[in-house]
Amino acid sequence: MEGYFTEEISLRDHIVKVDREKTIELYQKLPGIAESSHCGCMDCRLYVKQIGQASAKVLAFFHQFGIDPTKEAEVWRAISNENGFDTYTADYHFVGNIQGVDELEWIQIEEASFGLVNYTRELPSPMIPSAFSKPIVEMAVRITMPHSIKGAKF
Repeated sequence: MEGYFTEEISLRDHIVKVDREKTIELYQKLPGIAESSHCGCMDCRLYVKQIGQASAKVLAFFHQFGIDPTKEAEVWRAISNENGFDTYTADYHFVGNIQGVDELEWIQIEEASFGLVNYTRELPSPMIPSAFSKPIVEMAVRITMPHSIKGAKF
């Protein structure tokens, strides 16, 4: 897989090479963040309900890399229900490589900020599903979303 990428995405005057199809294939086999086989805690379940309501531009940013925002991530609720909003930090991964630099500064897309870095540490990692192999880009997300979701049941 080294060196094979299906798409090139231009971000911050840099090229991010992505194997979107391989990433989609890997995500399809993973449990959802809200499922007990991944974590399933209240924060993760709430995040999954909220991320589905994110703006179309935020969801499109995830999808261009092949990432399903309801799967794989390590999620932390950083600020809980302040003024009716929750702020989360989440780390995702996709098959790819940032060309020319090791990381990209935060990119603001509406209610979310995204940071990308080439993953250079050793595998396996407890934070990355065992199906993933290098090259991998780690994508950190900071997002603030409304706490109350109509019809949300836990």
